[in-house]
Amino acid sequence: MFESSENAIRYKWDPKTSTGYRLRFDAEGAAKGGHCCFHVEDWTCRTVTNEWPCEDLTEALEVLNHFFTVDIKQERERLSAWLPAGYAAA
Repeated sequence: MFESSENAIRYKWDPKTSTGYRLRFDAEGAAKGGHCCFHVEDWTCRTVTNEWPCEDLTEALEVLNHFFTVDIKQERERLSAWLPAGYAAA
């Protein structure tokens, strides 16, 4: 599920407990030349309980793949419409 107000996509979200993982793209940081513009976040009760800053989409998808199975190639293609040009590249 995409959260446009937070520029994030939820993964493995459990609405009953409000827990899960999400991928957030820091567009402001990217515009300023930041190196870790992707953030994998572990959410519990609407609070970030852990965060993994990642330098690129591949690294972020590999972090998510550590927690549950993600088809990295397919997910990169799916996210290419969401991310600014150049950030979904391999």
